[in-house]
Amino acid sequence: MAGRRKWILILTGGTTLLLTGIFFLIKQQQETASLNDITRRAAPGSFIRLQQGTVHYSLSGPDTARLLVLIHGGGCTGMEVWKNNIPYLLSKGYRVLSYDLYGRGYSDKPETVYDLRLYREQLVALLDTLQLRQPFDMIAMSMGAPIGLDYAAGHPDRVKQIILLGPAASGDLHPSKLLKFPVIRDLLMSGYWYPRSVEKQRKEFVNQPLFNSYATRLKYFMNFRGYKRITYSSWTNMLNQSQLYLLEKIPPRKIFLIYGKQDPFFPKEKLSSYTALYPTLEVHEVDSAGHMPHYEQPQEVNELMWKYLEGKN
Repeated sequence: MAGRRKWILILTGGTTLLLTGIFFLIKQQQETASLNDITRRAAPGSFIRLQQGTVHYSLSGPDTARLLVLIHGGGCTGMEVWKNNIPYLLSKGYRVLSYDLYGRGYSDKPETVYDLRLYREQLVALLDTLQLRQPFDMIAMSMGAPIGLDYAAGHPDRVKQIILLGPAASGDLHPSKLLKFPVIRDLLMSGYWYPRSVEKQRKEFVNQPLFNSYATRLKYFMNFRGYKRITYSSWTNMLNQSQLYLLEKIPPRKIFLIYGKQDPFFPKEKLSSYTALYPTLEVHEVDSAGHMPHYEQPQEVNELMWKYLEGKN
């Protein structure tokens, strides 16, 4: 019996060492790139230093034109999601500001909590530093929706009209409680979630060839150090908390909501939770579109947004 127990212990120990080695080998191949001057040199747009770090942004259009601020969602590609919309909006005579949220795109990933306060301070600081003090219209998608609503609620004199695209403001994400434990979190995020994170986003698209192209940018940005850390923090400090209460702080007839008919995160049934708090909400459903209707159906969505904004002049 003693000999048998000895071999079981040896086998268990060997298996544990083997699995540990495989885990660390997998982890070493993740987040291997750093954001630095060399990396950012090839990026379009501009960079500005704010209190929490460097922020990547783009500001185009005449100084005297009507200002439009775009806030992207929680995806790691940052403001690249607006590439099919900004040229159109500029052609209509707008001045357009877009930027990468902290932790996304080419903006820094500070060691902090990724919550509404962080993104509120980022937007306030960006507008102040760029000396953009005039009232503006806003387009915000997914996780950017609560950021935009929060700013509008706190600055009612600054924000004129708000367009929400597939908003993620109802706190529907419920991360596993196992992630609260650092060791288990590291195992799950590195060994399970990260290797599957790109493919798990495939369901957000109807147009699969378009997703395949988008996936190359996902893979590029998720390789920067800190991706898993900021993703987990966003899950547990933003996306798991409802910010729908912000709707009641916005004056009536100021919000237009556009969503994709095939959006897995914003089914039509969810509209009632928005209209209950904001009865004057204008809504439009876009067919053949998932979580990013402006990306999959840019021509239709661009025209919808422009007509809405023009009608509110």
